[in-house]
Amino acid sequence: MKISSPLIKNLIFFSLLSVSFGQNLETAFLKYYLNDRDFIADVPMFATERKGKAHLEVTFNENKQPLLKRWLDNNHDLINEEMFVYNKTNTLEKRLFLGGDRRTEKIIHYGEKELWSVEFRKYSALKNNIVFFIGQQTEFVLNGSDEIHEIIFRTIDNHEYGTIHLTYDHLGFLQEEVWRILPENKIIRKFVYHFDIINNIQQIWEYGKDGSEISHVALSMAPEDKLYTTPPPRTGNVLDEADDILQELISKRIIAPIPAFIPYTDWDRITLIDGDGMDIVFVAIDENYLRFSLPFESDVLSMSLDRISSVTSKYGKRIYP
Repeated sequence: MKISSPLIKNLIFFSLLSVSFGQNLETAFLKYYLNDRDFIADVPMFATERKGKAHLEVTFNENKQPLLKRWLDNNHDLINEEMFVYNKTNTLEKRLFLGGDRRTEKIIHYGEKELWSVEFRKYSALKNNIVFFIGQQTEFVLNGSDEIHEIIFRTIDNHEYGTIHLTYDHLGFLQEEVWRILPENKIIRKFVYHFDIINNIQQIWEYGKDGSEISHVALSMAPEDKLYTTPPPRTGNVLDEADDILQELISKRIIAPIPAFIPYTDWDRITLIDGDGMDIVFVAIDENYLRFSLPFESDVLSMSLDRISSVTSKYGKRIYP
């Protein structure tokens, strides 16, 4: 049964986030401002004027775009800071807000192609006119533990059209994910999660706009010693996955019109015209000769192709003819 919860997107989002904001901030110059109004008007102050004053410290790139904006108190201690990320066209793509302890408080992602907003608009059947959402922003509010607490969707004119609220248990596991359309504040979708640590079982329930259950999935992970027929550690060219698949096919008597070939060899294989075969290490092949080595030997040998029926790599790929 298919369930389309963006729980996995949650994990992907933070992995992409670490890459995006971990980029090399190529600072071109630094400016100081007394307050936000002076920053917006680009009225900087001299470095010597900072003494004993709360102020802003802003780094810029070569395009004169702010990269890092830091609020400092009169002792020059950090109050909070803001980071800016731009795309390849030098358009603002993300803003990251951090507290004085440098923990992320919220993230704003600009653009109508942001994945969470795309999924929300698609499910809630909002206006199909994409122009309405150009320049929109998605705000991710964190709960102080590097977990998304709420996602807010806004149009370019600051109109909030949807929100996703996420709650967690005392162990940090996601418990509930509620989608609401605004300004009606109506629930249009809900996911309930249950993680059974003792039995290693994860369950997910999905509910629709009318509150009825759409799907229920229970996932359990097999113990490591039961996952493969050969217990760890496994060495050499042993594909237990292939063995398991073959055994299942045989037990269920599933017969395909085309025989399956799953490679299970340590070496490349040559078959001669007379039917004899031998293990080799393939080196090269030209118009008339096959060049190869024998296992555990370094000498390169040659054999005329008119004596060879076929050459197959150890991965099952036909090399010749």
